[in-house]
Amino acid sequence: MSVSQVYFIVSDLNRLYLLIVFQVICFLNLYAFVVPDDERPEFYFADLNKSLKDLSLNSPVMKLGELDITVAQANYLLAKSEQGIRLGINTFGQSIHEDRPSQDFYHRYRILNQVYLKKPLFHWGALQAQEEIGRLNNDLSQQNLRFRTRRLRGELRSVFLELIVLNYRLQLANEQINLAKQSVQSAEEKIKVGLGTELSLEEARAETLNRQISKSDIKVSLQHKYTQFISLSGYSEELDLTIPEDFWSFCLKENPNSSFPVMVGSLNSDEIEHFKAQVSIEDQRIIIADSELKPKINLTGAYFQDQIDTAESGKNVDRNNFLIGLEASWAIWDSHKSKAQKRAAIARKSKFEHLIKAKSDEKRKNLKVMSDELDSLKERIALGRKLTSVAQSRLEKSNLELSLDRISPLEHFASVVALDHAKIRNLEAACKYMMLLDQYEQIVANL
Repeated sequence: MSVSQVYFIVSDLNRLYLLIVFQVICFLNLYAFVVPDDERPEFYFADLNKSLKDLSLNSPVMKLGELDITVAQANYLLAKSEQGIRLGINTFGQSIHEDRPSQDFYHRYRILNQVYLKKPLFHWGALQAQEEIGRLNNDLSQQNLRFRTRRLRGELRSVFLELIVLNYRLQLANEQINLAKQSVQSAEEKIKVGLGTELSLEEARAETLNRQISKSDIKVSLQHKYTQFISLSGYSEELDLTIPEDFWSFCLKENPNSSFPVMVGSLNSDEIEHFKAQVSIEDQRIIIADSELKPKINLTGAYFQDQIDTAESGKNVDRNNFLIGLEASWAIWDSHKSKAQKRAAIARKSKFEHLIKAKSDEKRKNLKVMSDELDSLKERIALGRKLTSVAQSRLEKSNLELSLDRISPLEHFASVVALDHAKIRNLEAACKYMMLLDQYEQIVANL
């Protein structure tokens, strides 16, 4: 082997090694996606963090999910019990009046007892299939609760962030109303000294009314979202919607550093997992339908008392009897009932398999769209910071111009509104980024 051949072999091995490392990195990146703590809203807001921690204790939605689990567990035990031993006791008393030949009526009391048991032995897997259906439904109810919890946590984060935005809008609306009222007063004073016009006064009044109407709409939306948050979380304490400085720092200074994988091997969601469980359930129902017209065997046993006449007339003997044996039953014809049950189960199974594929494709497309939107939001946040900086500089210059009486109060008011609008848009972009990032994690966290 020549030196050049050895060189190419080593080079190929190095490329293979690098390829393997790259694939491992990609795998870890895809299958271990977790939102950083500082990109979750509960990292900044204590009330949201507390409500999420106490969710299982307070939320009515969670309590309903726990009741569903209790029902599923009971149904599982019910299905499992079909394979067990059934034991029963019968006790009955009799008052006997016998008209015996050449004798008066013979009267006596008698108590008889019976104990019986029954145990299924062979049912072609039908009872095991029923138990498996119960187990699958039990597992599905617990899985649904986990998905419901995850989905509810995401919904609470979104509603809380909407509350933060609305509350900040309300604060700005109050400030703008105060500034608008000052503009009205300034316009009135200028008219008194002959420096203003009625038109400028009416414009200032109209601006004040518009801001008051906007404030009223914001208050209605804020109350609606507040009620929604309380009903979902069961949180009883008053919410603190003040925006802390570190959250403003995230909105105005920090750059989100999450990366968003889009090439995934498989996707999971509550819907997909539900359909997968339904496919398994239909498999068991097919087994049950196949067993309907097949012979079934049960173990039977009994202890019972009865009475027989003896050869000597007028005398009776009470007997104790023990019985053990096998019971075979065979349904020969059911008017195509089991055949129809099997066809229906096969059709439902095909339907759920189709839904799994359709939902997986849909989730995969949504994942790509969400990834692109997250990247777009990161750019919007960066541009929003620049716009806020420009608006802040404009306001500072507007303050100077107003103090020199070079612009009208309404023109200065426009600079204030522009800065408020820039802050709101930046806050909304940061909150929407957090909401969408949480939804993205819900899709890829269970890969």
